[in-house]
Amino acid sequence: TLVSFGAVLTLPGIAGLVLTLGMAVDANVIIYERIKEELRAGKGLGKAVADGYSNAYSAIIDGQITTLLTGIVLFVFGSGPVQGFATTLIIGIITSILTSVFITRIIFDDRLAKGKNITFDNKLTRNFLQNTKVDFIGKKKIAYIVSGALILISLVSIFTKGFTYGVDFTGGRTYVVRFDAPVTAEDVRTAVNDAFAVAVANDTTVTTNASAEVKQFGSDNQMKITTTYKVDQESTDVDAEVIAILYSALKDKFSQENFELSDFENTQENPFGIVSSDKVGPTIANDITRSAFIAVILALIVIFGYIAIRFRGWTWGLGGVVGLAHTAIIVIGFFSLFSGILPFSLDIDQTFIAAILTIIGYAINDTVVIFDRIREYKTLHPKADFRQNVNEALNSTLSRTMNTSLTTLVTMLAIAIFGGEVIRGLAVALILGIVIGTYASIFIATPIMFDVTKKAEAKKASK
Repeated sequence: TLVSFGAVLTLPGIAGLVLTLGMAVDANVIIYERIKEELRAGKGLGKAVADGYSNAYSAIIDGQITTLLTGIVLFVFGSGPVQGFATTLIIGIITSILTSVFITRIIFDDRLAKGKNITFDNKLTRNFLQNTKVDFIGKKKIAYIVSGALILISLVSIFTKGFTYGVDFTGGRTYVVRFDAPVTAEDVRTAVNDAFAVAVANDTTVTTNASAEVKQFGSDNQMKITTTYKVDQESTDVDAEVIAILYSALKDKFSQENFELSDFENTQENPFGIVSSDKVGPTIANDITRSAFIAVILALIVIFGYIAIRFRGWTWGLGGVVGLAHTAIIVIGFFSLFSGILPFSLDIDQTFIAAILTIIGYAINDTVVIFDRIREYKTLHPKADFRQNVNEALNSTLSRTMNTSLTTLVTMLAIAIFGGEVIRGLAVALILGIVIGTYASIFIATPIMFDVTKKAEAKKASK
């Protein structure tokens, strides 16, 4: 579908694809967990499959529509990488609904019609997180204290230490370099960053570190290099100096003998070296940041409105949005606190935007699934205490929450370990977002909704 639209798959687009896969997995896990519940209730396999799908629709549709509305808002009001993320997400959600709800049902019905058996567990997983009696609401004060401390640390770091900005936000000089043999982005990045680090150390006029972003550009012998070295200086002397530093860093990667600086910067006579160069300004990045901020705020308003309408109470919407804000602040604080400390980039760039958008989409889906089960328990047990219904709903969805989170975490760990330097920061941010978002759904969003609902009911009763 992306190819038919002529869409370019950027890093934020890949993040949207990752979120789509996570939500598709979640939809299947919800269905399978509901089927297992029907089987434990003593129903036959065919009836359990039919009722499992029927009971899972509400949670799946609410979660997918919430994220779909977020994607539409981001697409309409965002720009650049935000729109790329939204495009992939919208296409992916529609596709995942088709596959998880319809395609899997066709497969199951076909097997059942042929009299074949279907199993949804084994000896190791049969009683996994079943019959738990955890008093989640009773532990809300501990969660509030822990979360409050993490948010305070994050905010202090954001307003005191700040962030390390990538070339998307600071601007820089961009060069497309063609080599006469295949090279890897990792090797080029290491060589270029080492060379610029030496240049910064030897030049007292440079007050900030110079980072270089390296990406494969077309074939495996062509790289796009963007550096922030002396980005605030416009003179031709600085242009020549940057080219000289690049030449000193990369000359050993050319197999030609007597490959001189003149050959490196002049590709009219020599096909290898600098193919093109350009100066990137931070103005575009500022526009992207502004549109991304506006789009996220509007998306939160839409999420609040949909949940409030769907669950017939503004307190539900408030709980969901507070949980999202909690998760986003801690992840943003992580980017600030550990920037320059960890051995991979945590710069504020398109990767950062992609990570925050993905985390918001993932976390709200988890919260909506829990809220949907609470609403179901309220309908089934209208005379039961609200606290009891909330705790039972959280315990009954615990298996689904852990299965979905662990499945997505395994994927992110693989990307973090094997995905390369460029995407490692995104993968680590998503791992943190999955962990914090799952925690927030259980210990922040739901208790906030519970507390505000109880206060609203008490106020109404007193009147």
